[in-house]
Amino acid sequence: MFASFFASLAALNPLLVTKSSVFGFGIAFSPLHIAVVALLLLGPTPIRRSLAYVAGWSLANALAIVLLMVLGEVFSINLSHGEREQVLIDLLGAGALIGLGLYELTPRASLAEEGMVLRLMNQLPEFSTLTLVLIGASSALLTPENLVFYLKEAGLLLLNEPGLKADAEVTGLFTVVSSSLLLLPPLVWLLSGGRVRETIARLEDWLQHSAEWLVGVLALALGAYLLYEGLHGLNLMVS
Repeated sequence: MFASFFASLAALNPLLVTKSSVFGFGIAFSPLHIAVVALLLLGPTPIRRSLAYVAGWSLANALAIVLLMVLGEVFSINLSHGEREQVLIDLLGAGALIGLGLYELTPRASLAEEGMVLRLMNQLPEFSTLTLVLIGASSALLTPENLVFYLKEAGLLLLNEPGLKADAEVTGLFTVVSSSLLLLPPLVWLLSGGRVRETIARLEDWLQHSAEWLVGVLALALGAYLLYEGLHGLNLMVS
């Protein structure tokens, strides 16, 4: 099954597959949520609970793309580079990501995120598997920078119009890539037979206290890219 899936992807436009993978990785690179998955491995039934969170995260990512594509088709939104809708998305996304990046690099952001993670740590043992699925889905949908990637991914598919089968395959690839880094802690746990508890605890502690600058730098870089795209598209639209 996996062989046929990757064979189908290989037959698609390489640029489409590459861009979709980049957008998915942008969502996967989320230190705070990776820390949550690591935290779940330190409690009871670690694999089941951590995978429940990742399942919710993955499901939300896939449904967000499907919903945005449906909305784009229904309202005939033109997401070609240089068109008004795409320029607006790029500029608004750039503003949101640059604002987020600057905030993440402030001491106040560090203290706020540490406090949130500590509160979550105290509540994790109380959550059921279904609740963790819902929390994972909510975490994906309520993460501001994810919305930018959802819009870019949906716009990419609407613009290229690869067909329903290819849409499903590329969305599947996007979903897998967007969950890849969150799957690393449970994968390492399984491969080691659970003998990496101390290592995961140290990783979780580092992610709690030191990872906000990674999010900030990534957000600023993506914001700068979207700002360039938006300004270039605006210039095309005006001319």
